[in-house]
Parts: sequence; C-alpha cells; structure tokens
Amino acid sequence: MPNPVAVRLFDAVLGFLLRPRARRIRRWSFLVTVPLGFFAGRALGLDLGDGVLLGTAVAILDVLVLLGVAVAGAHLLGRERRDALLDLLMHPVARRLVLAEARMLLTFPRALMRRVRPPVGATFAYHRGTYELGFALALVPAMLAEGAAVHLLLPDSWFWPKLVLATLHGYGILMLLGWAAAPRTEPHRLHDGVLELRSGHLYRARIALDGIAAIDVQRRRQGSRTGLVLGDGATARLAISGRTDVVLRLEAPVEVERPFGDPFAVTQIMVAVDDPERLVSAVRAAQAVPSTVEDHRRFGLLAWLAPADLADALA
Repeated sequence: MPNPVAVRLFDAVLGFLLRPRARRIRRWSFLVTVPLGFFAGRALGLDLGDGVLLGTAVAILDVLVLLGVAVAGAHLLGRERRDALLDLLMHPVARRLVLAEARMLLTFPRALMRRVRPPVGATFAYHRGTYELGFALALVPAMLAEGAAVHLLLPDSWFWPKLVLATLHGYGILMLLGWAAAPRTEPHRLHDGVLELRSGHLYRARIALDGIAAIDVQRRRQGSRTGLVLGDGATARLAISGRTDVVLRLEAPVEVERPFGDPFAVTQIMVAVDDPERLVSAVRAAQAVPSTVEDHRRFGLLAWLAPADLADALA
C-alpha cells in the first residue's frame, strides 16, 4: 500500500505545478535541476571530467525517463500531470524539436518499413506543387563536394576534427532530405475513427470524426506559403504553396501541434489535399460507421499493449 503522506505530498506538488502561474517555473526548472545533478554526481564520486561516456549515459537515461513518463504517465497520472513532469525534465519546445528532428532523421527508414508493412487505414497525399524535394536534391551534390573539400584540406593528423565534420555533413544531408521528403512520406491519414491532418513533420492535428460538424471541398489559393498559417484565432490553414482544398468545421476546438509554440486550438481547419473529393467521401462514409476502438483502448488490453501516447510519438 502506498504511504498516504507521500501520496498527499505528491498530489500537493503536482497541484502546485499545474497552476497557470507555475507553468513558467516548471518549464525552466531544468536550469536548476541540471546543476543539481552535476553536484549530486560529484557527491557520489562520479568523475565528470570524462565527458563522453558519462554524457552518453546521461543522455540515454534522460531518454528512457522521458519515454517512461510519456507512456506510463498518461495512464497513471493523466495527461496534465504527465506534461507537468515532462516539463521538469525538458522544456516543451525542446521536446517538440527533438521529436521533429527524430522524425526527420528516420524519414527514409520509416518509409521503407511502410513498404514492407503498409499502415492500416486510408492515406491522402497533399504534395502536389511542392518544390522542397527538388531544392534539397539540388543542394546535396554541393554539400558532398564541400565535405570532401574540407576533408582534403585538413591535415591527416586531424582525425577527430575530420570525423566530427564528416558526421555534421552527413547529419545535415539526412535532415535536409528528411524535411524535403516529409510531404510525400507523411500523408493525411484516416484510421480508427480519427482523421490525422499533417503538414510534413512539423504540424499535425488529430480530429475525431464525431467532432467534425461539416467538411466541404473549397479550393483556395492565398499567397505562396507552405505549412501552418494561423487565421483569425479560430482558423488554421495547412497550406501547400498557398493552396488549400478542403475546409473542416469542428464541433469543439481541436489542437494543432507546432514545434515552436504551444498547441493552437482552432474550430476550423483548411487543408491541402491532392484528391479532396476522395477525402470528403471517405470521412462522410466513416462517420456513418460507429467505431468501437475507443472502448477497446479504455477497457481492453490494448490500453497497455499499445499506449496511445507511444503511438502518437512514433506516428
């Protein structure tokens, strides 16, 4: 049995962290917890001068703790408490950037896995008119030539600088190609009573079908911007080269995820789709069929075998 005093203390601490005025404190608390971890390591006799192995071990431990809290926290504590604990470990903007970066680096391995094991559900492309992939492919030869030139210009004795620069060049190429290919590898998806709308790796909105009040084909073009364009405070556009093709009006506000800011709640989303009529027809057909997946997630073994938060993190 858990200690009642410890439970009350834990609830009191989390209650304080969940207050709106404490949000900024918890989000920047890592500025205190990191030095405290340094001094705790020194007190335990750890040699922090050998930074490579210790840094790698700390990074792995940090990732494991983050994943553990993210997956188990939603079930044991609830989403708000889980997010409060994650804020103590890493600033939410940093978490979103790390996740987006990981998705970009894993773009091609995940695309190959989908070739072997196609995902369940209907997908809808939206990359018509994009130029990012062509731009990236034009830059890759220049980046490779630059890396080769730097490698040849540095002295042979500079092994570690050469290795670091080669790693940075390879990392940059993977990031560039992952960002450019995202509109093709991350389509909109309709599955299990949820419509997932994307704009590459950076922006995403998950909408329950019973929360869609109306969906219509309305082709519009405004400017040339690609990505998230915020409207009048209740509207978001996931545009491709300024193009949007479908308008969704929602029963209740839905959050649009973005890497450089908190999720943005909207009641109307305008999105680019290469075949808008097919998307509208699929959504209307799925709305006519009741889904029992949420009941399985809430009451069945699926709630533990396939946590929704882990699926969101890998989606």
